[in-house]
Amino acid sequence: MLQRFILLLAIIASFTTPNFSLTETQEKQASLQLSRAFSAYYAEDFVQAIKAFEDYIKIKGEREVALRYLARIALANGDAERAIGYLERAIKLDTDNSYSLQLLSEIYLKKNRYDDAARVLQTILKDDPLNERALQILAYIYQQKQDLRQAATYYKRLIVAVQKGTGNPDLLVQALYFLGNYYYQQDNFFRSLTYFNKLHELDSENARYLLIIGELQKITGQFKDSIKTHEILVAQQPNFASAWESLAETYYILGDKRAQHAIQEYQKLKRKDLPDILRAIKLQTTGKDDEALKAFDHALVNNQNRLSARVGRYRIYENRLKALTPDTPSQTRAALEVDVRNEAFAVVIISQRLNAYPMAREYAHKTLSYLNKQAEKIKFRETFYAKTAHPLSHSLLSAEMEQLAIDFIELYTTHASTLENLGEKKASITYQELAAQAILELQIFIENALKDPEVLKNAEKKAAYEKRAREAKNQLYQTRVNQAWTRLNTEGQVSEAEKTADGAIQIEKDYATAWFVKGLIHNNIAQKKPNEYKAAAEYFKKAIQITEERSKKKVAPANYYFNLGMALEKFADFSEAEKELKRTIEIDPYNPTYLNYLGYMYSLRNIHLDEANTLVLRALEDDPENEAYLDTFGWIQFKLGHYREALEQLTVAASFAEKKKPVDSVIYFHLAEVHAKLINRITAIEYYQKTLATIDKASEPLDVEYIREQIKKLELDNKQNPKTKKEHSEDKK
Repeated sequence: MLQRFILLLAIIASFTTPNFSLTETQEKQASLQLSRAFSAYYAEDFVQAIKAFEDYIKIKGEREVALRYLARIALANGDAERAIGYLERAIKLDTDNSYSLQLLSEIYLKKNRYDDAARVLQTILKDDPLNERALQILAYIYQQKQDLRQAATYYKRLIVAVQKGTGNPDLLVQALYFLGNYYYQQDNFFRSLTYFNKLHELDSENARYLLIIGELQKITGQFKDSIKTHEILVAQQPNFASAWESLAETYYILGDKRAQHAIQEYQKLKRKDLPDILRAIKLQTTGKDDEALKAFDHALVNNQNRLSARVGRYRIYENRLKALTPDTPSQTRAALEVDVRNEAFAVVIISQRLNAYPMAREYAHKTLSYLNKQAEKIKFRETFYAKTAHPLSHSLLSAEMEQLAIDFIELYTTHASTLENLGEKKASITYQELAAQAILELQIFIENALKDPEVLKNAEKKAAYEKRAREAKNQLYQTRVNQAWTRLNTEGQVSEAEKTADGAIQIEKDYATAWFVKGLIHNNIAQKKPNEYKAAAEYFKKAIQITEERSKKKVAPANYYFNLGMALEKFADFSEAEKELKRTIEIDPYNPTYLNYLGYMYSLRNIHLDEANTLVLRALEDDPENEAYLDTFGWIQFKLGHYREALEQLTVAASFAEKKKPVDSVIYFHLAEVHAKLINRITAIEYYQKTLATIDKASEPLDVEYIREQIKKLELDNKQNPKTKKEHSEDKK
C-alpha cells in the first residue's frame, strides 16, 4: 500500500509544468529519482532522500513538492533555518500551496517570528478565508502582540469556520472565551454576556461561567436574571463566596430582605472584614443609617456610579425625612427633600446607563413626586404657567423658580427616553411634549428678562440671559427632534412625526439632525410610495451639507451617508449610491451593517464579487452568528460558483434564523436556488415552497412567478429524470 502511495506522489509531482523541455529518458529518470526520494523519506533514510530529491531537482528544476519534503527533512534534523529556505523557494513556485504555507507558518511561530507567520497565514486565508488552523494561529499571534482587536477579528471568523461543519468544540470554546473576555475589557458588557451565555450552553456545569454571567447580568441592569443565575450557582456550590457577595448587593438594589441572609452566608465563608458595599448594606438594613451613610460615601469614592450606594443613600435620606417631627424647621425639611430627590434622580441616571429601565422608571416617579411637592410649596405652576398675565416689571423668575423649571425639563426628557426604551412610545411622546411646553414657557420669561431695563443696564446679567436663551433654544430643538423620531417609530404617527420635524427646522434650520429625521420619515413613506426615496435623498443631502460645513472635520456621521446611499440605490442610481456607501465604510470601517449592505448590493448585481466577499467576511468578523450576514456570504459563494460552500453557509444562516423567527424568506429562496443548481430537485422544491409560504416576511421583493415556474420545471425534471437511490444518499451527506 505504501509503495502505491509513493508512486502516486511521484506521478502527481511529474504532472507539474517543467521549466524546460525534457527528453523521454530524462522524464523517466526524474520520475525514478522522485520515487526513490519518497521511498527513502518514508523509510526515514533522510540522507538518501535528500540526495534523491536534489537529483530530481537537477533534472526537473525546482518543484514545490520536492522542496517541501526537503524542508520536512531539515526540520527533522533540527535545522529550521534551512527548512525556511526550502519553503520560501517552494512558495515562490506555488504561491497558493496550503501545505507549504502552513508548514512555513508553524516554523515561524515556533521561532517567535510572529510577523512572518502572520504574513504567511494571511496568504492562506486569501485562498481559503475559513481555514480553521490559519485562523486559530493568527488569533493566537495577535494575542501575543497585544493587538486584541485583530485577535478578536480572527476568533470571530473562526466561529464562522467551525459553524459550517466541523463543530470542533475546543476551537469554539477557545474563541468564545477570548471574545467574552475581550468585550468585558472593552466595557461592552452586553456583547460579553452573549459570548459567555454561549459558553454556558456548551458547558452548563461550569461554575465560573455562571458567576461571570450573573455579574454581567447585574452590570447590564438585568437584576432579576442575575439573582436567578447566582441562586443556581450557590445551590450547586454553597461555598462560592463571590456569588453570595453579588447576590447580597442585587437583593439590596431590588429591596429584597434576603440581602441580610446573603451577607451572613458570605461572612461564614470569608471571616475577614466585609467589603465596603456589603458593610454599608448590613448597617443600613439593621437600622444604623448614620454609620451606613459614611460607608456608602466611602464606597462612592472609588465609583460614583455604584447603583447600590446611591439606592442606599436614597433610603437613608428618605428614612430621615419620615422621622421628622411637625416642629422641624422648614429649611431642614426642604434641604432633606432636596437630598432625597437628588439621590432618586441619580438612581434614574445610573439605571439608564445600565439599561435597567424598569428601575429608572420607578425612581423617576419618586423624583417627580418630590419635584411636585416643591412646586406646590412655592406655587410654581401658578407663576410659571401664567406669565403672560404678569406685567414686564415682574417678568424675572426667582433663582429657585428657574432651577425648578430646569429640573422638571431634565426629568421629563430623561423619563421620555426611559419610556421609549421600555416600548411605551406614546407615553414617551407625552413627556417630550411636557418638556417642550416647559421650555417654551421658560423662553418667554427669558425674552421678557432681555427687555427688562434693569437687565439691559447690566452687561453681565444681559450676557447671562442671552446664554440661557441659546441653551433653551437648543434644548427645544433637540426635544422636538427626539419627539419626531419617537413618533416615526410609533404606529400611525408618521404624519405627526413630519410636522414635529418641520417644527424643529423652524426653530433652527441650520442644524442637521431634523433634516436627517425628515429623510428617515420619507424613507418610511417610500415603502408604499417609492417616489418618496428621491425626497428622502434630498433631505439626507441637506443634513450632510450642513454637517460638513459646520463640523471641524468637514464630515457627517457615517449613518447620514449610509441612509443617503440606500435611498439612492432604491431609485436605481447605483453609481451614486455606491459612492456614498463606500464613504460610509471609510468613516466607519468596522460597522457590519454597512459592510453587509454594500456586499449584498454587489452580489445582487453580480459585480465586484471578490470585493463583496471581503466586505461580508468583515461583517461576519463583527457578528459571526448573524443570519443576514451568513445569508449574504452564502449567496456570494453561490454567485462565485462555490456551490458546496454556499450550501454550508446558507444552511447555517437558516438554522440561526429559525431559532429566532420569523425567518426572512429570502434565506429560503437562496437555499432553493443553490439546491436547484446542485440538482437536489426535491429539496429545492421544498425551499421554493417555504419561500412562497413566508413571502410576506421577505426583506426584499421576490419574483413569485419565477419561483412558481422553477417549481414546475423541477417537478417535470424529476418525473423525466428521477434520481437514483445513490444520488439521494449523496444529497443527504
